Amino acid sequence: MFEFAFYGQTAQLDWYVQDLITSSLSSVYGQELLTRGFIKGNNLPIPTHKLFDFLGENKEIMFAMTCQQLADLFINKNLYHKINNSIWINISGKIISDDLFLRLWNEILIHINAEDKQKLVLEICEDSINDSLVVGKISYLQKLGFKIAMDDFGAGHSNLIRLSQVNFDFIKLDLQLIKNTPEDLWATSLYREIIELCSSKGALIVAEGIETKAQSDFVRWAGVDIIQGFFYSKPYPLM
Repeated sequence: MFEFAFYGQTAQLDWYVQDLITSSLSSVYGQELLTRGFIKGNNLPIPTHKLFDFLGENKEIMFAMTCQQLADLFINKNLYHKINNSIWINISGKIISDDLFLRLWNEILIHINAEDKQKLVLEICEDSINDSLVVGKISYLQKLGFKIAMDDFGAGHSNLIRLSQVNFDFIKLDLQLIKNTPEDLWATSLYREIIELCSSKGALIVAEGIETKAQSDFVRWAGVDIIQGFFYSKPYPLM
């Protein structure tokens, strides 16, 4: 649990997870760590879009939240025993792109051992990978054994040059791409072309936003490696 001041009220964040399933449907590949906010006392939920708008405007709070997430799992290991294969944690572009990255490194990342790095996937949103400095930081983390996922690929900020500059371990296809598949022929063809393009870089491909059997059957046929969505797993508390 993480507490902070939210527009004059005390709020708390609780950690939730959503399972990622292998495309063979034979096992859980890992879990993505998610946050859910509540007003402390009356336990009223904070709408997700309002929560992340607030965090986006308050980098220090977002930074402290990220540090606690990583510490709970890999430093203090309060929740370490709950990791199922791998844990995927979002790192905001606001952290990666400025001096907060050095603080994150010195306070948390440098203390994660080699064995635990194999259980951790750092997700970085595609629209954050917008300059050579960020690309360099990502490559540096990979050289030190961290696994990196490009999140929300195809969300409207696609930069194929960045895709060519970084050998991502995973590429997560934005959930907007799947909305009209497999019913819409053009959207279906585009989705498959994107999978082929991303796979050519050697990355494992994650299909996000899978909500129906038809979508699941399609992405498995199209060649994704991992599936994430409400059809297989809704977010549930980690605590």
